Amino acid sequence: MSIRKATINDAEGIRSLILSAAQPESNTDFNQEGVAHFKETLELKAIKSRIQNEEYLMLCFIKEYRIVGVIAIYEKEKLSQLFVDPTARKLNIAKQLWTAANAICLAHGGNGNYWVKSSTMAIPVYESFGFRLDATQQNTDGIIYHSMLLDS
Repeated sequence: MSIRKATINDAEGIRSLILSAAQPESNTDFNQEGVAHFKETLELKAIKSRIQNEEYLMLCFIKEYRIVGVIAIYEKEKLSQLFVDPTARKLNIAKQLWTAANAICLAHGGNGNYWVKSSTMAIPVYESFGFRLDATQQNTDGIIYHSMLLDS
């Protein structure tokens, strides 16, 4: 098991992992519009663009030569993606990815303050990292989310 920066060659694996983890078609946080919008963000071109964009930090958790976790942080403050393969949950992968990404952001000038639009399912995970709910449930483009903040 290891954590490393994502590369262009990881795009398909990242897409597959995120679809498997989020399961938008059966996830109550998504309506039909939300499923379509979510899938647009997972087009290979969009994933590759995030990987190449220096304003994003994207890390992969590799287990047995397969991506089983991914985290993306934008501009050292927005936790934009954190997904773990359903078959690899309960292995502390999300925490390990968060710890590694936070350390890199801090080492590169981040101030330790973050925000995230959390899915309903992920609230307890983010709370375990120290995030707190900042607003009531919201819905944008057919996707329900909960704004959460972490202040250093």
